[in-house]
Amino acid sequence: MDTQKAAPRAATASEIRDIIGLLEDEVVERILDEAPTSAEVLEAYTWFRSEHRLQRRHGFELQGKAARVLEILESEEPSSEA
Repeated sequence: MDTQKAAPRAATASEIRDIIGLLEDEVVERILDEAPTSAEVLEAYTWFRSEHRLQRRHGFELQGKAARVLEILESEEPSSEA
């Protein structure tokens, strides 16, 4: 019996687009460079779309690759300073 677990597989560009929607190729590449799983991309995108992010509630911070994906998404968000 093999008791070793396979490492989680990184999300593909297609999976990232399925989760997030339309993205520039450069943004997808930046996310791919982090090698997040589909679950981490979904977690980051869910957080990105939530009001918790806007409120910066204590105890609701993302960690690891999901946090880095969120940073990428936030860096692409249009500025409201226009």
